[in-house]
Formats: sequence, C-alpha cells, structure tokens
Amino acid sequence: MSDCNETLTELQRFLDGELDEDERAHVLAHLDDCLECFHAFDFQAELKQIVAAKAANDPMPEELLARLQRVCNGEVPDDEPGETAGTTPD
Repeated sequence: MSDCNETLTELQRFLDGELDEDERAHVLAHLDDCLECFHAFDFQAELKQIVAAKAANDPMPEELLARLQRVCNGEVPDDEPGETAGTTPD
C-alpha cells in the first residue's frame, strides 16, 4: 500500500485485526515509510484505546457509538455542523 489514501482507509480494519497477513504487512511497511500516515495511525490507536477504556467503565449509548464509528471512518453525519463529505465550506 504505497498510497496514503489506501493506507488511511485501512487503518480501522488494521487496528481491529481484520486484515490478512499480506494486507497487514503492506500497512506496516507504509507506516514505516510515511510519517503523516504514522501520525494518523497513532492518533486512531490512541483514540480507540481511550474510547474502549471509557466504554468499559461507563457504557456509551448505541447512537453515540454509531456516530463515533462514522467519524472514525471519515464520514461527517448529516446532522453534524460543519463540512459534509464532498462539499466545501462557504
């Protein structure tokens, strides 16, 4: 995965252990060579740990979990203020 977009798209699956060995090796190789993608990975991994720790102590509502998943996948929910996918700010 030499392309940053491909790597960033696969980060959640990588963190969730959903990639096969070949895909995992490609992501790791890219993260070794690309500081920007490594920082994105580091942020996602830390966020995932924080959310998991908080959820273990105080379960979050399903709606909030679904919203977090959409945001982690790069989606901005329609009911959220700010930019939506494919639009530019005014």
